[in-house]
Amino acid sequence: MAALFGAILSLALMVPLPVVHDFQPQADPRVTVADVEKVTGLKGIQLVAPGSIPGAGAGLNFAADKHMVLMVNFGTAALYRRAKEQTTIGGMPMPLFHADVAGIGDEAFDSPPGPIQYVLYVRKGANAASFTAYYVSANKATLTMDQLKQLAKIAVGRM
Repeated sequence: MAALFGAILSLALMVPLPVVHDFQPQADPRVTVADVEKVTGLKGIQLVAPGSIPGAGAGLNFAADKHMVLMVNFGTAALYRRAKEQTTIGGMPMPLFHADVAGIGDEAFDSPPGPIQYVLYVRKGANAASFTAYYVSANKATLTMDQLKQLAKIAVGRM
């Protein structure tokens, strides 16, 4: 057993570790810090790198006081359709679609099903985006659906 552990440890030490770079997030003209501040009324919004704070994922991550406020991901119409049609992940029930939302892009829907929606998916032509607020409590997210809609309208106008 000790020999096996030693062999595994030796192999682990030979595998190069990824180099961590001081990554600066890239701004995107479709949704800016100024847009988020104007729509939300929050000041001090910063664009943060993926993984730099809890909840910061791929895409544009907007935070205030090192807490995520909004994540925006841009993609294709195919990704939008997959999200709208999703009912399970890995065999577990996980639908995203709650209801259609009119007046934004070619089509839009809010998510998830249940008592509070905090994600808005939008498609315009071959492009799509998701706007994710962060769940704070049973009845509250970092942004309202109306704020997500305002930001989506801004982004769609720039797509």
